[in-house]
Amino acid sequence: MNTPNDSLKRAQDRFYLPAIGTWPAARYLLDQKSRDAIDLAAACGRPLLVRGLPGTGKSDLARAASEYLGRAFVYEVVTARTEPQDLLWRLDAIARLADAQAQGVGSKPGNTDPSNPRHYVSPGALWWAIGWHSAETHLKEHCKTAAQRPDLTLKLDDGRTINQQDRAKKSGCVLLLDEIDKADSELPNSLLEVLANTGFRLPWGEDIKVGYGNELLCKPLIIVTTNEDRELPPAFVRRCLVLNIEADQDFGSWIKSRARVHFRDPDESKDDDPRPALTQAILDSAAAHLLEERNQSHYDDSHKPGLAEYLDLLRGIHHLAPNDEAKQKDWLSRVYSFAYRKHAAPGR
Repeated sequence: MNTPNDSLKRAQDRFYLPAIGTWPAARYLLDQKSRDAIDLAAACGRPLLVRGLPGTGKSDLARAASEYLGRAFVYEVVTARTEPQDLLWRLDAIARLADAQAQGVGSKPGNTDPSNPRHYVSPGALWWAIGWHSAETHLKEHCKTAAQRPDLTLKLDDGRTINQQDRAKKSGCVLLLDEIDKADSELPNSLLEVLANTGFRLPWGEDIKVGYGNELLCKPLIIVTTNEDRELPPAFVRRCLVLNIEADQDFGSWIKSRARVHFRDPDESKDDDPRPALTQAILDSAAAHLLEERNQSHYDDSHKPGLAEYLDLLRGIHHLAPNDEAKQKDWLSRVYSFAYRKHAAPGR
């Protein structure tokens, strides 16, 4: 059973998330409920399905889980065009056709052989998460075309660097399949065998298998997020643990506790704290405007402004009037509607 060691499973619940891929660096409050769900999913080897309204931090929870567990982070943002095979590997059919045509008109053979599909296949997110070493080996020995791979090095806020390959070898991976409800139901259904066996076969001549048991000490922790735009197949949900991200206290206190992870209180924090400063009065005022807006009768649950809008407004207020509470209050009263009233009828 794979669980965090004592140094990682500490009382601290605030995590710095290094920049990775297209995601900027961020901070995250990993509450006890989320830590318990992550611990159980890692221990029993089941995927963790994370539900919650848009903007509640579902994607960043997976990044925080990788820091909490000390694992490498791999991700795939699912779209309506994502095919099941894309999560395992991608075949560059255009490059293969171009090489075949070039060799057919008398040019000298190059480093690639169009008859060998392995030269044109790049590992997908599931391949990296289940078998990082075999994915790395495939890129070096077989793949001759451009290929994407997870970030190898991540930089922490204190300047230290993390080697993702070392993390994958020692502790395994956290794989984020983000917004899986955007895809057709065929995609989650196609994952059932892969998730159950934590492995798959590659589709060319040799009997080649990719599986965690061949190279890793623990199964990858797979975190799947959904905005509930489309109902997921019951068979898929049954194979997952489920975490609902929602306020476990009054909503105003919940969003302000998360804002404090991103913004220090100038009246309490130390001078060497690198986070931008916002007073409690600014957080309270922005939260009051948000709660007032959420109580309007024309909103349903899926459209109400929430944590993402609240943090966007606070970031903007800080940049418009850094360290000046009086100007921040003035800006707040003038601009909060731009962040919060996204679904209000014209004229409000």
